[in-house]
Amino acid sequence: MDNDHFLHDALNESARLLLECNDNIGQMKLAVDQLYLIYSRITGVTVDWHEEDKDIILPTGKAISTPAAAHCLLEMKRTALFLRGIHKAISLKLSENKIKPIRILYVGTGPFGTLLIPLLPLYKPGEIQVDLLDIQRNSLVALLELTGKIGLEEYIDEVYNVDATDFNVTKRYDIVICETMLACLRSEPQVAIMQNLIPQLDKACIFIPEEISIDACLTNPKMEMERIMYHENEAPVFKRKLLGNVFTISKLNLENILSHIKITIPDNIETFPVLKLFTTVHVFGNEVLTDNDSSITLPKQYYDFRKQRAREVEFWYVQGEKPKIESSITELAILTR
Repeated sequence: MDNDHFLHDALNESARLLLECNDNIGQMKLAVDQLYLIYSRITGVTVDWHEEDKDIILPTGKAISTPAAAHCLLEMKRTALFLRGIHKAISLKLSENKIKPIRILYVGTGPFGTLLIPLLPLYKPGEIQVDLLDIQRNSLVALLELTGKIGLEEYIDEVYNVDATDFNVTKRYDIVICETMLACLRSEPQVAIMQNLIPQLDKACIFIPEEISIDACLTNPKMEMERIMYHENEAPVFKRKLLGNVFTISKLNLENILSHIKITIPDNIETFPVLKLFTTVHVFGNEVLTDNDSSITLPKQYYDFRKQRAREVEFWYVQGEKPKIESSITELAILTR
């Protein structure tokens, strides 16, 4: 009994820290390390787990392996901001809905259910019921073992070991959670999953993340490096030149995601010669992940105009086994002396 109390206290303290520590990186790290230690000991799943468990290549992108999904927990700011956003969404739905429980579909759970499991003890099973979905069977086996060992089995309803890109929704959900992405929406099937699920959901259903947007900016390599190296308050003057949005997907914007977007390159770009794409993830409310907050928002370089000048660049999203944002220079700049 003492061990059970210690376990629950440690898990609850970690969840509380992630919800309340603001931008305190030290407390974020303490919390995710504690969760990882407990979760991995219970399930046997670690980031270097050697079971026969590999990425699954789907017609719509890559479903990452169980160890890779376990590693996602250790991305401190991603874990913290998703938990905060989802906590706010749950609180909103509980206040709005007269009929309980509210129902949540969690897609791409991984072995730890990182974005939701730490929150469940804050509520009663009569308030929340969760359906779990993951194409990796080993992830679901581990997650069910975890929820059983820490006493959360009463919160779990259905479990689906299927591909979310062709999953048929048969019940009403209040919240759907799906974070299956990398920066610039490459490789993984986040877009295809949203295209499949969102049209099947009730209009009042909250989809998390609420919006994913990708912007093109001209950057200065020296400034970008200094911003990473220095503390924010100590960094030299930092600037970028925003060229425009090249891709946005949300519950309200599924129709035009395959459009080709043309971006005009200014004439005087000597100070900002490198074009990069920056991913912003609006989790829910004011919880937002921006560049370098996590692996899903790392900037990606597309062009160095010191090597080849351009007047116009076109961007578009490509779907399939290797989804990504493609681009091409549609008009070269004429150099004058």
